[in-house]
Amino acid sequence: MEKLFSVCLWLTHPDQENDDCMTGEDFATEGEARACIINLGGTFDMVYHSDCAFIELDGPNVHEVIERPGVAKRAKRQARLDYSLERSERAMQAGMAFGCDGYNDTMGF
Repeated sequence: MEKLFSVCLWLTHPDQENDDCMTGEDFATEGEARACIINLGGTFDMVYHSDCAFIELDGPNVHEVIERPGVAKRAKRQARLDYSLERSERAMQAGMAFGCDGYNDTMGF
């Protein structure tokens, strides 16, 4: 059976002419594709794709982009990543100066 419908997970909105589709799966029917969207963890390993903010459903006579509630958009995630890298650097410096306790204190462990 030909698989005409696809569900793809994106970091940013797919209509922004970007190239950050992280994964996708093809389905024979629109019903199967919609069932996948309802239960993403049944098809995709959400440990690796939990930061994908958009779901795209595409097929004959259907093109929908769904924003996942509770998932930060890329710009916000980038700011958190920058902070995380800065914190890691500070922790490494503290670790070199004060040992494991200095590292752990800076990281909040």
